[in-house]
Amino acid sequence: MAAKAKLVYQSRCEACHGRTVRDVLASMAEPGTAYRMADLKYDIKLGRLDVLKPGTSAGPLPVGKDRAPAPLAGKPMPPANLEEFFQFLQGQLRKETIEHCPGQDVELTGVGAQKMWPDIEAFVAPNLGLTERWVPYHTVLGVHELFLIQQVHTRSEWNEKQKFVAMFIFRSHCKRDLFLKAQLPLMLKKDFWQDPAKAFRPGGPMERSILDYRKKTGQPLLTSCFRIIPPRVLKDDTENLVRSITHRTQNLIEVAEHAFPIVKDKTRTSLQKMSEISARIQSTDGLGETWAKMLTVCIDLAYPKERFLESQCDVGTGAAPPLKCLLPKGGPADKKEALQELLKIVNKAKCTHSKHFWDTLKNVEQILRTKFKSLPGVCNQANTKMYGMPAVTLQVQLCEYRQFRHSIARLKYGLADDETMRVLDMSTRKPQPEDFLVFDKKTNSVTFQLPKDGKHIDFSVSVKAAKSQKIAERVAAMCFVTMRDGGAAKADAAKLRDEFLDGYLGGEDVPADSEAWHACRISLTHSSPLVSWQYEDKAGKKLPFQTTKAAAGGCLQAEPWLQVVLFYSLLLFVVVVVVVICFCFVYFIFILSPKCI
Repeated sequence: MAAKAKLVYQSRCEACHGRTVRDVLASMAEPGTAYRMADLKYDIKLGRLDVLKPGTSAGPLPVGKDRAPAPLAGKPMPPANLEEFFQFLQGQLRKETIEHCPGQDVELTGVGAQKMWPDIEAFVAPNLGLTERWVPYHTVLGVHELFLIQQVHTRSEWNEKQKFVAMFIFRSHCKRDLFLKAQLPLMLKKDFWQDPAKAFRPGGPMERSILDYRKKTGQPLLTSCFRIIPPRVLKDDTENLVRSITHRTQNLIEVAEHAFPIVKDKTRTSLQKMSEISARIQSTDGLGETWAKMLTVCIDLAYPKERFLESQCDVGTGAAPPLKCLLPKGGPADKKEALQELLKIVNKAKCTHSKHFWDTLKNVEQILRTKFKSLPGVCNQANTKMYGMPAVTLQVQLCEYRQFRHSIARLKYGLADDETMRVLDMSTRKPQPEDFLVFDKKTNSVTFQLPKDGKHIDFSVSVKAAKSQKIAERVAAMCFVTMRDGGAAKADAAKLRDEFLDGYLGGEDVPADSEAWHACRISLTHSSPLVSWQYEDKAGKKLPFQTTKAAAGGCLQAEPWLQVVLFYSLLLFVVVVVVVICFCFVYFIFILSPKCI
């Protein structure tokens, strides 16, 4: 499969050919690597890579498909520069006019912009339609952003806060059809808004609705823009995916509930509001910089008069390489400072290419305001002050420019990508235990190699000593984190491992695929290491459970104790539901039916 894929996919899969999984995983932790865990999982999932059994020969490297010769193959690719960036922005403006205003077009000014136009079309074409990847110059005209303007922010049935929360609900998956057919009918009911998060609880109405939608339509449940492989908590793939969406939505609703009063607070400045909301998003489980960027952009579009992101915004990893390329000497190391510096350069530039861009922008925005006169959300963004590009627009277009440069590298120069635009800042990404744990059948142990200071530290946990593979994995993960974050030496981690296992007798445990393994995890950084978890019943009442290492007799006693409580709590809930249904059935058949007859 990889031999027939895009050149960038083929190249990275070729680099994995004949290597062990451990070697591939270890290479990901090295600073500067362009291959990540998400890439490996997708390559395996999509059939680009096959994982062979130990001792099996990988054989010769598959021959790639015949590709049309690149017109400039062998020639050096010219470096990115501000002149080219302005020409690219002109092309973006023309393309959004053609896509969103049928029958309308604008003439590109300048020979460079005109020559670039075929490259712009070649870049945008594969990112339209179902891929939903292209972001126009005016962010509000993006597929997902325009949908929110048309289907959420203009909806008369909801008040301001409900629209705000609905925006976050949609963003958990970004599938328009799913939102309209599976979620909107429930969200239009008054009782939904009494406790939105409750509807997304496991086994709740929203989960059932999404599962039913998937069963009937077979349509995807996540936009292809997301590269999310959900953690395994349920055996069935579809149920597992839906559970990950509903769980993420609950987290996003919590963020929305926290963010809304901040947005409405008149005592804070716009910068203070966005900084606080961004920090909250990034501190939420499963979210990060990219989510913070996406959600703050949504908030900015929902409240255009506030101009939240006019002067400053979060900078995603995709914008970092072009920032470095376009700024003198690479610019400041801090990404926000670098964005500020480039923003000043762009808005103060008075060169010919800058003038051509601003003239084109003025013409396009006049067309857009006429086309979308009934949508204030679009008109507000299509009203840029001359030489006043907002920070958020620059940030988003830098990401698009980076992808454009990769497209040029592939199509014109026969390269896998533009190496100057690679996201190389991997040194800040912490290695995750689950990416490194390996079960070794020969030694009956769970092992890992922790990348540290350019070396790899070998570590293992005996399954026999742990009484089960799952317990061995938990012990290995805790030792991994201790060495990664706490700086513990291998000998100290081994001592900790032995402390965990000493006196552990094993016993009854939850199934290996139970979500309790993810929900019940001990916090070793707490002064009194504890495991906490809360159960939500059908009425929405939350019942907290907690135990400590001291109370349970050890870390391995604390986690399984709550895991069993969680498992049997869920089992009890199912039993109660079944009993109630049976009682209602019997009551109807033997008591009500004779009376009706």
